[in-house]
Amino acid sequence: MSRARGVAQPMPVMERRERVDEDEICPVCKSSRYLNPNMKFLINECYHKMCESCVDRIFTLGPANCPVVGCPKVLRKAKFKKQTFEDIAIEREVDIRKRVHKVFNKRPSDFDTLKQYNDYLEEVESLTFNLIHGIDLAETEKKLSAYESLNKSSIAANAALAASEAAAFTHNQELERQSIIAARQAAAQEIEDEKREAKEAKKDMVRALAHAKDEDEAKRIVAESEKKIALKRSSARRKEEEAKLKAAQGMAGIKASLLAGSRRQRMDEEEDTGPFDPLGGYTDKSKYFVVDSSYDIPWLADLPNRQDILSGGYFVEEYYQRCLFEAFSGLSIIPEDAPGSDISMAD
Repeated sequence: MSRARGVAQPMPVMERRERVDEDEICPVCKSSRYLNPNMKFLINECYHKMCESCVDRIFTLGPANCPVVGCPKVLRKAKFKKQTFEDIAIEREVDIRKRVHKVFNKRPSDFDTLKQYNDYLEEVESLTFNLIHGIDLAETEKKLSAYESLNKSSIAANAALAASEAAAFTHNQELERQSIIAARQAAAQEIEDEKREAKEAKKDMVRALAHAKDEDEAKRIVAESEKKIALKRSSARRKEEEAKLKAAQGMAGIKASLLAGSRRQRMDEEEDTGPFDPLGGYTDKSKYFVVDSSYDIPWLADLPNRQDILSGGYFVEEYYQRCLFEAFSGLSIIPEDAPGSDISMAD
């Protein structure tokens, strides 16, 4: 699909400021956010902004026409929403793409080849482009409705699959968050236990040193105390490594489950026949002859030793190959039988 798109020019500062000021004023009641900072703006399918008070006042009793002058849309209160993007054009394009994606929700596994899937994406993008820029709206809407009516079952199946994948992803994220919190709590508790054990070991060492009989016994008490502290630290490190390993295994399991859930059916791709061949299997070797390095022919005997030929980068093998090619070039041509011809296929 090739469409000419103009390069967007930067908006002047004054024009941007005027547009911002217009966005801060309700087009219905003319209330300004400058005077009412708590005022909230809502939009509907016509993408005309109005304050929440006007929406409640006009559309609470039921559907009504858009109060903006010149807009023929009939709006309902349930379809009003808060604006997500600052640019209303981006807001509209995102909504259109969401609407199209709800209908054209096929996956690569639904196609036999990658080319079919790419053609499908090209068609979807063409329809989306027409809806965004207002090109052939009636025909585009007709195609959209026709496709939706013909593919209701597959659309519902893919929507259910997407919903289950989103639920599984959310569940796995929650499990990951809980595992991270548990690991942090375990690490904090382990640090506290280590500090408490270090204090107790220090107290025991001081108590033992107070009752030591001589210097040798004091050294032995200090060595034993340091050995106990080192053993406790090594055990703490081992527990920490085991916890990290379990967390890594849990993350690997989550990723594997997500990949398995997203692959309902694997696309039948072309069989891999080996490394990439840029020539597509073409070779310059002939099936009719093989070029030797030398030939026992008198008029070719002096050819490899001639400096006037070799100095220019000429290879004798190329000359051999050229002669054999010309000699065998007619073998691949099979003449058809012609009226009055003495040559036949049997000959």
